[in-house]
Amino acid sequence: MEDISRNDFKYLFKILVIGDVGVGKTSLIRRFTKGYFAENISSTVGVDVDSKILNIHGDKVKLQCWDTAGQEKHRSITQSYYRNADAVIMVFDLTNRGSFASIPQWLMDVQRYTTKNAVKVLVGNKTDLKGAKRMVNSRSAANLAEFEDLLYIETSAKWDDNIETLFTELAEQLRENAKSRNLNRQNCTTNYSVVKKTFSIVSYIKKLGQKLPIQTTATLCGI
Repeated sequence: MEDISRNDFKYLFKILVIGDVGVGKTSLIRRFTKGYFAENISSTVGVDVDSKILNIHGDKVKLQCWDTAGQEKHRSITQSYYRNADAVIMVFDLTNRGSFASIPQWLMDVQRYTTKNAVKVLVGNKTDLKGAKRMVNSRSAANLAEFEDLLYIETSAKWDDNIETLFTELAEQLRENAKSRNLNRQNCTTNYSVVKKTFSIVSYIKKLGQKLPIQTTATLCGI
């Protein structure tokens, strides 16, 4: 875990990463924060926290990634970490239909324990396992994301596919939301708009053969 003083960044955002055991949460975070992939990783017990600073349009943005346990026995402990989360990444394994079927339950926890302003992202991991091994198609996942008003992207921690895009775009949106809240305070108004950015992955969208419905605008009241 990085030890960086508050003065070294302008924004600090808490990113909670959740999902069933074995979906690749730890690998995803390590690829982003450390730049490597390990084949054999033991299951997370409780929570691990790692961080990385990104330069977003001249501002240093620190993403503090909370890697949570996926086992049911740790569920009550994990729920305590939802507090003050700026964003939640829900991860499922594209080769495990059961992990995708669990997303609605994870989403219920997110809706129960986080604020309505938290950015929510659905991630289908392990795109490196193609062909017959893939059990969840892109359309099904994108439909769920559209219905639940989530951002959706597919990744591979092993191949380092879309990992940087995921966190960079998330950092950009969180920064914009923070600026909107600050502007709202300065203007002493009661409403501000939060615009969900579409992940700028032209080649990725072309690969799916269709545009993913992941861009919406929500007007939220209060802070």
